[in-house]
Parts: sequence; C-alpha cells; structure tokens
Amino acid sequence: MTVLSLRLPSATAPSATVPATARTSAARPFALPRWETRPTVRPEPTIADLVRRARRGEAEAARALYEAHVDSVYGACLAFSRGDATLAADLCQESFATALAHLPELAEPAAFPGWLKTICRRTCLRQAERWRAERATLSRLATEPRPSHRDADRVERIVAEVIAACPEPGQRQAAARFYGDPPSTTEQIAQELGISRTAVTTRLHRFRTWARATMLGRLAEAMDAAPEEGPP
Repeated sequence: MTVLSLRLPSATAPSATVPATARTSAARPFALPRWETRPTVRPEPTIADLVRRARRGEAEAARALYEAHVDSVYGACLAFSRGDATLAADLCQESFATALAHLPELAEPAAFPGWLKTICRRTCLRQAERWRAERATLSRLATEPRPSHRDADRVERIVAEVIAACPEPGQRQAAARFYGDPPSTTEQIAQELGISRTAVTTRLHRFRTWARATMLGRLAEAMDAAPEEGPP
C-alpha cells in the first residue's frame, strides 16, 4: 500500500508577498468624513412678534421695540423742542411709557411704528398746551403786585408755611426765591438753579396750582369745623 506524505507549511515559513501599499492601507483605521459645524442662524423677530411678546411681559421684547424706534422718536421730539435735548429726552421717554402702558389696546401688532408716531405727536401737543399755560402764568407773575409793608410780615409767614409744605423740592426752590425777600426774577432763578427759564416758569405754575388747591382745602376744612350760628 502506498502512503502519501503531505508536507505542511511550517510556522516559520515565509508568507506570501503582500504589496507595501496594501499593508499600509490595511493598518490605517477607517476615517469618517468631517462635517463642518455652522451656528444656527435664527430669523430676526418681526415688529409684530416683538409686540406680542412685550404684551406677555417680556422685558427683552420691550427693550427691542425701544431700541428699534428710539432714534426716530427722539429726533421728532428734538425737532419739536427746537434743539432742547433735555426736553426732547423727557418727551421721548413719556411717549414710550405711554405706548408700552397701552400696548394691549393696539389692534394690529404690525402697526406699532405708525401708532407710536401718533402717540409721540400727541405727547408733543400736550407739551405745547403746557407751554401756552406757562406763558400765561409768566405774564401774570410779571405783573403780580407785591404785598404792602403793613401786611408783609403776615403774608411772608403764610407764604413760608405754604412753601415749606410743598412736597416737590424743585417747586420749593423756585417759589422760595420768587416769593423771597428780596424777590428774584425768573431769569435770576434760572441762573441760580442752572435750569432754563421755561423750567422755572413750569415749577412756579405747578406750585401755584398746588398751593391754591391746598389752601382751598384748608379753608373748606376750617369752614366745616366752625360751629354754625343759629338764626338771630
């Protein structure tokens, strides 16, 4: 019987020749493609969106509405005030405060810019009315007679009490100088306080309005407290 002898390869036998490029590529791990990460671009909110959010009480939305329209509103107020930056800033602030307070009343949120312009115009018209009242007050104050020497002490005491009771510091300062001894003119008061003559007139007008209402109230209280006299 014939025995076949099989020659198996030894462990030290050389392996088949593999190209160098194949060995290199086989040793490399699989590389995933690189994707560029870009920030998500969010669309800018519209005026209507900001109005709806501001209605819900979002301060950020209210601030965005302010920043988007403050230049145009302030410019209109500055033109109305004839370059008075302080007055323009006050009118601008009053316009925005009125708009934000009445924001729920705006029927169409997208109509906010035109609605705000209307509020700004009405704010300036109210200031014009105040100016007319202040000019009339200034004319009346310029011709207002001073108390005689006989009644000076009594009048000075009453005026001092009323001025001291005034709750507004600016009005107290202006009134104390205008009704002082010697009295100061509105121009002098404006220079001393570092404010405009219009501001002085405004403070005096408001002081007189407050003082009149206060004195009438005290007079009414005194009359109510006085005992009624019977018929003769």
